[in-house]
Amino acid sequence: MKFKTGFGIMRKLKSYSPDRLWKECRARWHRFRYLRKTKILAVTGSCGKTTATYFLGRILGECGPCYAGVHRNTSRAIYKNMRKMRTSYRYLVQEMGVGFPGDMAKNIRALPPYIGIVTTIGLDHYTSFRNREGTAAEKGTLIAALPPSGTAVLNADDPHVMAMASQTQASILTYGCSEHVDVRGSAICSDWPQRLSLNVTYGDRSVRVETGLFGDLLVTSLLAAIAGALAAGVSLAQCAASLHGVESFPARLSIHRSPQGSWMINDTFKAPFWSVERTVGLMKNAVAPRKTVVLGVFSDTGGSGSRKYRAMAKLALEVADRVVFVGPNAAHVRKIQTAELADRLFTFDGFETAYRFLADTTIQNELVLLKSGSIYHLERMLRGHEEGFNCWRETCSEKIDCADCPNRFGTQSADRFDC
Repeated sequence: MKFKTGFGIMRKLKSYSPDRLWKECRARWHRFRYLRKTKILAVTGSCGKTTATYFLGRILGECGPCYAGVHRNTSRAIYKNMRKMRTSYRYLVQEMGVGFPGDMAKNIRALPPYIGIVTTIGLDHYTSFRNREGTAAEKGTLIAALPPSGTAVLNADDPHVMAMASQTQASILTYGCSEHVDVRGSAICSDWPQRLSLNVTYGDRSVRVETGLFGDLLVTSLLAAIAGALAAGVSLAQCAASLHGVESFPARLSIHRSPQGSWMINDTFKAPFWSVERTVGLMKNAVAPRKTVVLGVFSDTGGSGSRKYRAMAKLALEVADRVVFVGPNAAHVRKIQTAELADRLFTFDGFETAYRFLADTTIQNELVLLKSGSIYHLERMLRGHEEGFNCWRETCSEKIDCADCPNRFGTQSADRFDC
């Protein structure tokens, strides 16, 4: 038995390149040196984990030195961030993502958490996990790995998340909007132009949290962050103070003002089909002179993607005055175009043409929702007015916002549209 165990370790070591092995050893040394006394929190989930990590980092950062590993959520990114550390922290909160089976175990080996937080379980990475149960099993590895002295912070509104409670010996802290949870959100107000506010109750204490957020879709992330901070020993009053007026992480329902005076909601980091309906639904109760939904590409459609684009167009037409589809998938939607929809449904193959249309036609205080996966970089509808901006390629593999991209000025000359 000992021989087999040793042989397995040797095989694993041989699969590592010397450079990668050296980098991981350096990262582990930095973890030992700088994080021995650090309270480590990890956040995972199909939706809302980046925003929850961002909010949690904001709360903990006002209580002591805190490192927030936001967005870069793979084991390699975690190792890389640890190699860069040159100081100690009181708290470390790390977003942990998965793309394939076994990814969460790699994340945990890189950075074992004391507190684990799970937001929601959806159908992201459909090709890898096929269903919610498969996704929950992978993400539940985080909760199963917690020490008995740790805390599992679970969304009581999601049965797939709550099922993880049976996998751990750690303490359980629940959050959500349903009855009989430990950290409960209630009296939610979020209909535009109002910004999200809600009551949060924990034990016999209750506070009103006033944010700068759009809609109620980020309630889960907000409550997850508050519950995580409570598990780390922060008071409820401090949580409310830290989140007062908080704005969203970029490209996650972030709010922008256009040169034309319209309000643009940018939600263009990812768009798994199962979540798009909820995002578009935020426009239903919004109050604005006119409401426009701009859609790009969806992921994890499964089966007939073209049919689902048309279904989403019909749904968006129920809650918005205008619906705009941009990019190659716009062709799927043209099949439902009619004379009656001529001034409500618009399709554009090119991104610059779509930008010019919006810049020409939006009105003062119009509410415009941008929803797409990142490969289309639909945030260009926000950036097109910037001097010198000239990037209208069909797809892009860059993982950064167009505002930070060195290629945003393009390589070909084009007539600029004066906004």
